[in-house]
Amino acid sequence: MPTMARVESLAEAAAGWVFLHRLFRFPSLAQWEWLHEDRVSLAWHLLASEVDATLAGELPLPESLDWYREEFIAAFEVGMPEPPCPLIESHWNKREPVPRVLHENILYHKQFGLSLKTSANESADHLRHQLEFIHYLCHVEAGQAAAGRVPDEGYAASRRDFLARHLLSWVPAAAVSLAERQPDQWPAAWMTMLAGWCVIQAGKKNVA
Repeated sequence: MPTMARVESLAEAAAGWVFLHRLFRFPSLAQWEWLHEDRVSLAWHLLASEVDATLAGELPLPESLDWYREEFIAAFEVGMPEPPCPLIESHWNKREPVPRVLHENILYHKQFGLSLKTSANESADHLRHQLEFIHYLCHVEAGQAAAGRVPDEGYAASRRDFLARHLLSWVPAAAVSLAERQPDQWPAAWMTMLAGWCVIQAGKKNVA
């Protein structure tokens, strides 16, 4: 039976991943309203306190929904010849050919009987797919632990491997690059938060 510390650690990790997955959703009115909820401000503060004290405080946001859409798209989605920080692993990870990066992301999903949303426009190595996948693995582990069962090591091993091989292969570099190009702007703060969380989670050891 897992210890209470293990149960709490997995639950906190799953909550952190789902928060970050939601944070980087494409802008919409519903997303803008969610960003202004008190629970979202609290989640940002709690994660920032663990990741980087300089981020602690209010969730950084632009002044309006229109600016939010414009600045999000300009930072992450569209640019000439490309945006400052594409949310795509194969843009940053130059160690592997693009087809191999895409194929491996797809294989991770298939390993657990998952499939990428056919309605989504993002490539298989897009950040939103990657965050959704790693949250799924952590959520399963947390559910097993909460039910009093020792989490399946296959989920934990795959989560650690996916984090090391994929998210850590590009997110920290992307965060540094955007911070240099757009210092003191909210998209850079979001990427700094994400990168810090990935590094912390990679460094955590399983609690018995």
